[in-house]
Amino acid sequence: IGNNITYYWNGSKLKISPLEQVELLKKLYENGFGFQQENIDTVKSAIFISEYDGNKLYGKTGTGRVGEDDVNGWFIGYIEATNNTYFFSVSVQAESNANGAAASQIAASIFKEMGIIIDS
Repeated sequence: IGNNITYYWNGSKLKISPLEQVELLKKLYENGFGFQQENIDTVKSAIFISEYDGNKLYGKTGTGRVGEDDVNGWFIGYIEATNNTYFFSVSVQAESNANGAAASQIAASIFKEMGIIIDS
């Protein structure tokens, strides 16, 4: 993680692919790491975003910056729907204006098209 632990995820050599993010999130969700259930519940509570029509949205955004420019945005999470649990990772990259908010807007439009979450 380098010498600066405050910003090690921004622009460092630490990399995780969107697929790896989903795999890690799914393993955490299923407690494949063997953590105490109360710790899993605490993380789940911390990433809870909203509930709409019985569907619960959990997630986390992030933004990678180079200088003053937002060059990498992501939104990962899952939706607990009545018939399934959907895991997702949205990543956007550009020379500027690529941030977590942009990634979450893309995800929201996909959820709306799928009829899973209408209001996020």
